[in-house]
Amino acid sequence: MNLTEISEKYSAPIIALVGAMVPLPKYESDETKILGYELRKAIGKKGTLFTGGVNGVGVDFYKGIVDYCKENSVDDRFFVLLPEAFIDPASEYMNLAKQLNCHLKIERVGNDMEERRTYVAQLADKLVVVNGSKGTLDECVKGLFYGKEIICLENSGGAADVLAILKRGEISNESFNLNLDLIKLFGSAVDAVKYLSTTCLNDFTDMRGNDGEN
Repeated sequence: MNLTEISEKYSAPIIALVGAMVPLPKYESDETKILGYELRKAIGKKGTLFTGGVNGVGVDFYKGIVDYCKENSVDDRFFVLLPEAFIDPASEYMNLAKQLNCHLKIERVGNDMEERRTYVAQLADKLVVVNGSKGTLDECVKGLFYGKEIICLENSGGAADVLAILKRGEISNESFNLNLDLIKLFGSAVDAVKYLSTTCLNDFTDMRGNDGEN
């Protein structure tokens, strides 16, 4: 399936959660679960969430989504994005989806993880970064290149902290030449979701004329 087909399959805004497969120091899993819970609550019927389908931060994010869906008897409005040749998603995703009596939605694009990171940056309307390593930073830089806003949970460690330092001018942007205005820093999951609720969730209209349910 190509990127256009995937994009047309889901209602906007399409929001990506990017983070480390093996979280670096300062990471708090409970905060990521809150992020998943609150963001699923915020998108209602007019948005879609996705991760890269590997262990770590993404699984914690999906746990929060599933908790909200179980409490409110709603669909997860979630998928994972993997390369064509990659193995199945982390088993925890499958097990969590079973709690909702549904099948995990899996989309595949690109030949390897590097290509997939490019497609993440192209597909997402917004990227939310929590912690993260080299691959996460690559996704965010690509996102900035494509003009995507980066919602950064600062003080969550790893790539998120690097982006925060760059945003504050503590390291030079001269060699990167990135639009740092696109990086938005937040101290908590709740604050990040409040921002998304008042910006991107109000800016997008489902162009297919439905209520946003798949």
